[in-house]
Amino acid sequence: MDGEQDVTRRDFLKSAAATAGAWALAPVGSPAMLANPSPGDVVRYGMIGTGTHGCTLLRFLATIPEGRCVATCDVYPPNLKKGIETIGSNPQPYDDYRKLLERKDIDAVLISTPLNLHAPMTLAALDAGKHVFVEESMFFQEAEGEQIRKATEAHPRQVLQVGLQRRSSALYRVAMQMVRKGAIGRALLVRTQWNLNNSWRRPVPDAKDERLINWRLYREYSGGLMAELASHQIDVANWAIGAEPLSVVATGGIDVWKDGRETGDNAQAIFEYPGGEKLMLTALLFNSHFGFDEQILGDQGTIVITLGKGLYFHEKVPKVTTGFLKESWRAGATVVAADTLKGVPIFPERVSDSDPFLDREVKYAKRWLASMGIYEYEELHDPWYSEMANFFASIREGKPVAASLDLGISAARGVIYANRAIHTGQKVLWPKG
Repeated sequence: MDGEQDVTRRDFLKSAAATAGAWALAPVGSPAMLANPSPGDVVRYGMIGTGTHGCTLLRFLATIPEGRCVATCDVYPPNLKKGIETIGSNPQPYDDYRKLLERKDIDAVLISTPLNLHAPMTLAALDAGKHVFVEESMFFQEAEGEQIRKATEAHPRQVLQVGLQRRSSALYRVAMQMVRKGAIGRALLVRTQWNLNNSWRRPVPDAKDERLINWRLYREYSGGLMAELASHQIDVANWAIGAEPLSVVATGGIDVWKDGRETGDNAQAIFEYPGGEKLMLTALLFNSHFGFDEQILGDQGTIVITLGKGLYFHEKVPKVTTGFLKESWRAGATVVAADTLKGVPIFPERVSDSDPFLDREVKYAKRWLASMGIYEYEELHDPWYSEMANFFASIREGKPVAASLDLGISAARGVIYANRAIHTGQKVLWPKG
């Protein structure tokens, strides 16, 4: 044993087991519940916005028995029809969300509309006494964040959850436990990328509906790539670093798809955090080669993660004497051989029984993670399913929401300030206090 302060493996594992669940979901406030809840209670909800993403949510919602869709709303008739067909529960259709909110038998609403409508609809729904799930970004204009905060304070028994799906992923929660336990040392840099190769433009049968259908391309309604893609990754960086940024510089442009759009087909940003940590972010619409992921870099290791897959790599450091890295060094030759080249799977992908060697490696990785007190159950559900189930559990049982008001405000501010930096060409600072 070294003369330095040390912990035994038994003490370490006791500590790890005691704290493993603490990083999964951070409770914020006391969520509301249904009046006189019972195990048979079903949350009756309305879906506002049944376009592509709204219908994605409805496909998952259709498999969750704790909720029942009794109303849908969309101003575009083809979308409204598609939403009704997707959920299959014969909901009442509306083309005006205010009429939907007037119904006393609706407990909750889910908002998946163009970004500029998120805050007005959230405020109206809270005022109407509804629980609210609102997609990211939570709001479009900076002042709307505090307006929503005040509305939630005025309605403390109503649940508000934000659609930051990675917060509902068991895989991401395990990765963040690893970060907290020192698996990568100090998290100093997060690099994110979300790369597509398409125009983002949707066909428009009637020219009068151009802005209705292709709202993402126009700054009157949309935060562009920063809002639609990077908001999730800003949240991941905030989560890993444990803080909100201090400043951002950014650039972007319309360099390929010159078709009259107003939001960029590429965006790059560098965020700086209070401890000097950085987030370097890229989003593209003209090259998909590198796909999308988040890379969390520390001075002793790296985590590379995306929905469905995560890998851990350790740095070749000269001396590791305490904490997570000492334990991992003892784990055995298998981990050491894999660490710098292939990485150790955080949540290994399923493997065929016909491949015994790979099967052994996967089982070993699971045992190693479990021995560190950070292995959880395999991700049985898609994060979209999990966030919907969590929303209903928050309403019915008072469970903490997966993505709270504060997380939604932090991610939305990151989007707004990054876009401001792009549009002005200047460094943007977070407000003090």
